[in-house]
Formats: sequence, C-alpha cells, structure tokens
Amino acid sequence: MWFRNLCVYQLADAFRIDAEQLEERLQTGAFQPVGGHDPESRGWVPPLPGGEPLVHVAGPRMMICLQTESRVLPPAVVRETVEERVSEREDAMGRPLGRREKARLKEEVTLDLLPRAFTRSKRCYAYIDLEARWLVVDATTWREGELLTDDLRALLGTLPIRPLQTDSAPGQVMTEWLARDHFPSDLEPGEQAVFEDPRSEGAEVRCKRQDLRSDEIRGLVRAGKRIRRLAVDWDGRINAVLDADLSIKRLKFTDLVQSDADEREAESAAERFDADFSIMSGELSRFLPRLQSWFD
Repeated sequence: MWFRNLCVYQLADAFRIDAEQLEERLQTGAFQPVGGHDPESRGWVPPLPGGEPLVHVAGPRMMICLQTESRVLPPAVVRETVEERVSEREDAMGRPLGRREKARLKEEVTLDLLPRAFTRSKRCYAYIDLEARWLVVDATTWREGELLTDDLRALLGTLPIRPLQTDSAPGQVMTEWLARDHFPSDLEPGEQAVFEDPRSEGAEVRCKRQDLRSDEIRGLVRAGKRIRRLAVDWDGRINAVLDADLSIKRLKFTDLVQSDADEREAESAAERFDADFSIMSGELSRFLPRLQSWFD
C-alpha cells in the first residue's frame, strides 16, 4: 500500500490511543452497504484486502481505511423523469404545476430512482504515527482529508490535530528557491510547476517537462508570478509535487526505495502489504520533518 497524495496533520502530544482501543472504536462505525433509499454510506473497513482487523499495525504506526459507497444518479435521468411526470400531472389536473409542486415531484422521483441506481465505492487510507505525532491521509485535497478526520473524531470523541503548519509561507519560499536557484541540499527541482499571479485572481501559468532552472522560467518570477505547485526530487528517494497549501500531490517513491521493498521476501499478500506499509511510513518519517524544516 503506497500513498499517492498526502494531507498531513500534526497530532497533539496529549493524545494517546493504542491499536486495541482504536479497533474497538472503529468497530462501532464499521462500513455498512448503502441502503436502497440512501444516497451514500460511509464506514471503516480493513486496510488489508481480505483482512479482518480495522487497524493494521506496523510498529508505532496504525493504518486505517474509510470506505464511501455512493449511489450514482445522473442529473439528466432525474431531469427527464421529472419532466415526464410534470407533463402527466399537468394534463391530469388541467393546470401548470407551481414551483413547490415541482420540487416535491423531484424529491419523489429521486427516491423512486435511488434503489435502481448503480453504486460507486471509494476508499481513503490514513495512518497514525504515535511516535512522530503525525496523522497522514492519502487525500488529494484538505476537504477530502477532513471527511476522514471528521468521522474519526466523531467515533473517538476527540482528535486534537491541526493541518501541518510552518513559520513561512511555502509559496513564497518555493518562489525564492527558483529566483535564486538555491534549493535545500537534499532537494532538486523537477520538471513541473504551476505559477499564479497575485495581482490577478485565477491567472496561472502551468509548466510541464520544463527546465525549471532556465532563464525562461526564472523570467516568470521576475514578472511577479509566484509558485503554487512545484515538482521536486528529495534525496533521490521521493518525487512529489509540493503545493503552497502544504498538501503533497503525485507522490512517488523512486526505484531506490522500490528495490528495498523488492528485496524483502514476502510469502503472502498480507506480508507484502505489511512490508510496503513499513517501508513507506519509514520513508515518510524522514521526509516529513525535512519538509517542515524547509519552510520553518
């Protein structure tokens, strides 16, 4: 299990929970399939496919997984059915329906169609590192991460966390890296960046497969553009896109890390899952403090 995106939360020192306690709490919110007339259902499932525990433990780190099952009801289908029923009602009543009557009819149609709608499932993984005091969520946006943290807080009664914070604005620091062509010693720029213009809302420049150290790119900085996302290579072990909001996107562990995983002989899928989790979380336990130090 290798995470692809990261939303990282700092965990308060006072918070303590062990795997047995966490398992017991998650069981009360275990996933149940979406009901016939429900649009969505969320609950906790085993991180290990085919496994039973809702908490997968590797040393001081505990992985969990939140599953969401939604009914897919295309708006066009609802609209077409509503129009048909509105026409039928108006013909039967001999008058046009009012706004409230149409709204109630739309609700009736939605309830009628939901049991026949297809379902779509999505899983969101996360792990708690009690030693380093991190909660790491595999999510592309903070809003997506908050779905998991809000559900976890509701079950635990408390979850003293805050999104990763730094002393300096990451966007400004990354812009200075490019402007001065001076990066941290263990960091190299990739070939992708997104610039924004602070003077014009919504204005942006996207660069792909570009030499970010070139005069052309540095000219964007001189023109007043600021970095919002920057592709980087850390220590030859991790490739990622750093966002100015401190989320991490397109996380990829290099062949150097993957070879470490391949060298571990696993006799089962469970052993491979455990080995991958241990290696990934071990790499992130070194990477995340460095990330924080770049902007502090």
